[in-house]
Amino acid sequence: MKIHVNREACCSQDDQLGPLAQAYELREDCSLGDFVTAVMGSRFLQYSSTHTTLRCLVGPRQVATVFSPYLEPARETVYAVPLQTLMRDLARDGVVEFEFERPAPAGT
Repeated sequence: MKIHVNREACCSQDDQLGPLAQAYELREDCSLGDFVTAVMGSRFLQYSSTHTTLRCLVGPRQVATVFSPYLEPARETVYAVPLQTLMRDLARDGVVEFEFERPAPAGT
């Protein structure tokens, strides 16, 4: 199965130079955990000193949170659904988004 991954740019230079979309060819029995490991291992995701945490979204649903392996190396991926969940069941349309987690506005 093919999963198209879109990511948010971490800075204006990344927005201009870095690829913001990539396709991954996965086995039919690929789990969410396998998928996140493959994306992280490909070094497709980019981070900056102020953008260190990405939310993994399938449609409007957040399924995982990943952290910069360079700036937060001790933090492991946090899964919002079981990491054994099959990608074919999660991403039926074949699209996954990674967007930066934003801090809550002050005073909320």
